[in-house]
Amino acid sequence: MNRNGRRKIVVLDDNEIFAELLAAAMGEYFDVLVGHTGLQGIAYFLEGGVDAVVTDISMPDFDGIQMLEEMSRNPVLRHIPVIVVTATHFNTISRDSVSRYPQVMRMLNKQEHVDRISAEVLDVLAGGGRAGL
Repeated sequence: MNRNGRRKIVVLDDNEIFAELLAAAMGEYFDVLVGHTGLQGIAYFLEGGVDAVVTDISMPDFDGIQMLEEMSRNPVLRHIPVIVVTATHFNTISRDSVSRYPQVMRMLNKQEHVDRISAEVLDVLAGGGRAGL
């Protein structure tokens, strides 16, 4: 939680329109940082104070799987809950390859309404734990 009492969320997606739409919807509840690669996410996480991340898997340069791997290796980052929101329908990657990371709390499809995604983030931050994996 930051100084103004709001939680900080990072949204990572190479689809800039989707990322901004999601950030705008979640801005009602959270302070939102937007990035477009996993490396941007890691940089935001290392700044500190990140309460959760909503990420795509397929991103250029450093994808969501690489980011999850880096988060798992770093004791400062491995506690940050992750909500995966992807359009892949888990065809190119298996659900098991994503859910094996303990910080992944939810896996959703981009076809979900942004209000549902926001509700899932709120639930995770309220202690909802892993669901639907």
